[in-house]
Amino acid sequence: MNTNDDNLPVFDEARSASMRAMLVDVAEIGSTQNRRFRAAQRAWTIVPAALLVAGLSAGTFFATQPVTDDYSVACFARAELDWRGAFPGTTAVSLIGTTDGTDGGAAPITNAVAFCSDLWAQHVLDASSPNGTPPGPGYEDRTFSHPVPSPLTECVMKNGAAAVIPGGPDVCSRIGLASKSE
Repeated sequence: MNTNDDNLPVFDEARSASMRAMLVDVAEIGSTQNRRFRAAQRAWTIVPAALLVAGLSAGTFFATQPVTDDYSVACFARAELDWRGAFPGTTAVSLIGTTDGTDGGAAPITNAVAFCSDLWAQHVLDASSPNGTPPGPGYEDRTFSHPVPSPLTECVMKNGAAAVIPGGPDVCSRIGLASKSE
């Protein structure tokens, strides 16, 4: 190969002819190089398309789920969820009351949004607090007059329990939870 003063390759007629022959070989239908090029081109088209379809299918599958644990509900004070599943707010259960002072056990929660709304109205949840609950005893409002955020949306936690979060219909997907399916 010839070089110039800057030690860079010089394109002479032989080199140009060789490059032209390689390009013609790739462009010529039926040649080995052309088949390789077309296979690579298909792979670069088909593989990402297949991954996209799989991702959208999984997203649709996980976008809505039923509540499978109806004995507890996660009441969020803010629309935040960390990688460990911790959130500002509280997990609550409903207990069956008895007249003789014994524990009647847990009762299913049939309306999670109403359940958490009652906790908001009693000031059991506080969006301005770091952990989502008031700083200590004495902050509760037994008159149920504390403001309740609107709207509250029901989502599904990874463990199957209901989660009630302040925010609109997109709040579930925004923090990585499934929306409740009917």
